[in-house]
Formats: sequence, C-alpha cells, structure tokens
Amino acid sequence: MRVPDASRRLLLFGGAACLLPVRTFAAEQLHIGAGRGSIDFAIGDSRLFRTTGSFKDWLGTVRVDDSEVSRSTVAVKVNTNSIEMLDPQQSAMLKDADFFDVARFPEMTYLSTRIDRTSDTTLKVEGEITLRGITRPMALDVAVTDRKPDAPAGARYARFRGTGSLKRSEFGMVKYIDMVGDKVDFSIRTDAWR
Repeated sequence: MRVPDASRRLLLFGGAACLLPVRTFAAEQLHIGAGRGSIDFAIGDSRLFRTTGSFKDWLGTVRVDDSEVSRSTVAVKVNTNSIEMLDPQQSAMLKDADFFDVARFPEMTYLSTRIDRTSDTTLKVEGEITLRGITRPMALDVAVTDRKPDAPAGARYARFRGTGSLKRSEFGMVKYIDMVGDKVDFSIRTDAWR
C-alpha cells in the first residue's frame, strides 16, 4: 500500500515534532488586593504605646514560577490616602506632610528583587519599597497555605501571609519618634487568584 505524499509529510512532521524538547509553562500570573486581603501595620516599641492601622485600598500581582522560584515576582501598589486608624484624628494626621504626605505621594509601591524558597511552604522575598519618593530595601517572610493549583479563574489559588518591618525615619517620617518609636511592623494577608 502506497502512502500519499501529503500523508507522508504529515507523518514526518509529526515525528519530528515529537523529538523537540517539551517546554512546560509553570508560571502563573495571580492577583492580590484589598478585596480579598489586608495590609496591617503597627508602630511602637512597647505595648503601651503601640499604634495599629491598615491600608484599605491596594492591589498587586504575584507571578509564581514553580520550576524556578527565583523567577517569581511580586508587585504591589498601595493608595496611601486609604490609611485607616482606630481614631479618625490619627488617620488624618498620618495623611499630612509629616507622615505619608498623601497629597504629594498618593502611592506606595513594593517590587520584589529576589525570591528564595526557605521550606515547602515558606519564602523569603527581598524587594524595594518606595514611600514618599524614597526607595529602600525591605524583606518579607512569606507563608503560602491552602494552595489549589487547579483552581479555576477567579477562585482562590492560594493564601499568602507576609511579615516585614521598616524604619519610618528612613523615609523622612521622624515626628514623635521619641514618644512612639521608629520601627513599623507590616503584616500582609491575602488570597491570590487567577
């Protein structure tokens, strides 16, 4: 039985394609944001003078590359005017020029520069935070839980919890440092979805 030329070419092409290396696309582009998460912070070196608050408007993307974690990335934008404390007067004070200066700097950003796996469920994220026009390094310890890689679009893919700290004086926020303290601790909890 003679195989037609067109069929022979199709078989040859198909056979050659099988010899090509298989490339898998493990990277996932995920979304995070205030609708499904929180960014909280605490200022103060003692329980007596510890002040807490949060940002109510923020969003970001997480690119997860399971085949090579170091190629994963995180990018977050925070609306600084969305800062909220328990006391409305404190919220207003933190928006003025001595602190976040939201009129001049309406956005705070965080961009990862390196991500390393520290265990099956934890990561060390090195990055840069830009606040009041000043960029400084900031590291986050991140835990990943409830991971569902087969989740459909819009459904939770995983939960992330990140913690880190910075010194507000490095961003020009020095008012009341003697009374309240310099160190600010951050906690980011969010679902991530496709």
